Amino acid sequence: MSIEKKAMPESEARNAPSIKNLDMEPHLDFTEEEEKKVVRKIDRVVLAMMCIVQFFQCEYLPKPISGLPSLTGSDLDKQSIGYAAVFNLSSDLGMDSKQYSWAVSSFYCGQFIAEYIFIYLMSRLPIVRFVGLSLIVWGLLAGTLAAPNNFGGFTAVRTLLGFAEGAVTPAFVIITSMWYKKSEHAIRTAGWCSFNGVAQILGALAMYGVGLADDIAIANWRLMFLLCGSGTLVAAALFLWLMPVGPDTAWFLNDRERHIAVQRLSAERLSKEQTSFSWPQIWEFVKDHRAWLLVLAAFFNTLASPVIKFATLVINGFGWSKLNTMLVSLPAGVIQIIWIWVVVLGIRYTKIPRSFWGIIATIPPLVGNIGVAALPSSSKWGVVVCTWLATVLSPFMVVILSLIASNIKGNTKKSAASNGYFIFYAAAAIAGPQLWTKGPRYTDGIIADIVSIGCNIVICVLFWLSGTLENRKRDKLNISADQPGDADVTDRQDMSFRYTV
Repeated sequence: MSIEKKAMPESEARNAPSIKNLDMEPHLDFTEEEEKKVVRKIDRVVLAMMCIVQFFQCEYLPKPISGLPSLTGSDLDKQSIGYAAVFNLSSDLGMDSKQYSWAVSSFYCGQFIAEYIFIYLMSRLPIVRFVGLSLIVWGLLAGTLAAPNNFGGFTAVRTLLGFAEGAVTPAFVIITSMWYKKSEHAIRTAGWCSFNGVAQILGALAMYGVGLADDIAIANWRLMFLLCGSGTLVAAALFLWLMPVGPDTAWFLNDRERHIAVQRLSAERLSKEQTSFSWPQIWEFVKDHRAWLLVLAAFFNTLASPVIKFATLVINGFGWSKLNTMLVSLPAGVIQIIWIWVVVLGIRYTKIPRSFWGIIATIPPLVGNIGVAALPSSSKWGVVVCTWLATVLSPFMVVILSLIASNIKGNTKKSAASNGYFIFYAAAAIAGPQLWTKGPRYTDGIIADIVSIGCNIVICVLFWLSGTLENRKRDKLNISADQPGDADVTDRQDMSFRYTV
């Protein structure tokens, strides 16, 4: 079959730099239309499954309206604990404010420990099966949260829940890079990350409905956990049933389409999944400043997230009832989704580098935090709108996760980078809220948020500069590829690889 290749749009060409030497580019025996058909089929199964799972794994946890501080971060299962606090979870379990804080923070303690173990397991086991089994454990534990009758039991289950969840999002970064080209990473990552906002909206409405239920046999908050756990188990079953191990075994593609799915990734020097663990790749990750810039971005972005947990306290302080406070909080999820797609469509259709879109993604939370700190209390709706803006942190996360998927090559190294991202995420989720202790303005916390967002702006500039200089250096070397495009080599070893900046 003859080759039919059309010119790539400039924005895509820049985001997925081409290889100059003809002998470095493999022969592509498929047309552009065939490739588009394959990608559409992949979206209908692979992307759809990640979106469904992310809906139940999306973690936006509102503050308990009772005034007890919640130290949570952004999943419908995890979101439910914030809603549960509204419906007397703390009083039913006899927890004071300090115990409640530790009960919620225990989730991140479990996640922090899990990521170290998952770096190894995700390199050694088929990642799709590993994630599916983790989801089953997650769903069972989420439902089990309805059972404890005291602080100790609830905290123990929360810790195990955090441990089980630690595999999901890091694995999705790797799965995205297994199925999609560099120019497709940002928009697909945005696709499954957007379901954080969807769960934030639909979850609030569902929990509002549960909260209105009277004369039921169990407490409202226990019913919430049972519903979330059941939903996650359904998602886990679908994931294990429908998600293929990789492009070369996809059940929804025929032989020709599987060939195209594999070859189009190999042409971009993207490695396929391996079940091997490499200590040299771990060591390379430790020494790679570009990988560390992306990992540190997780720490600073999460350090800015406690405002999410305090937003409903601010809103409730203006006199809304417990139930209405959840409804007033809904626009935050809508803004989150809109800004994610503003950013990723900008990456797709403009000439602005992806790193600079990371800077653009920080604008709403930066403006929101400044507004929360500066606006007078008499500006009722002004402060509320600023709390919505301050919580818009997912768009920046989408950019960074897509940069990890596009720029970290090598099976073990990519696992280390993805899990390293969430190690720092968990560390910040535990530490950050400790700065939010002096209400009603929480000045220390707001200052920490603004500084953290500023640090991420600097990280984006440094990553762009480093990647651009390295690409120019490799262009000058003019080295031909001496290994298959999908070989398990790192981005530093493969000199024909170009960084997406």
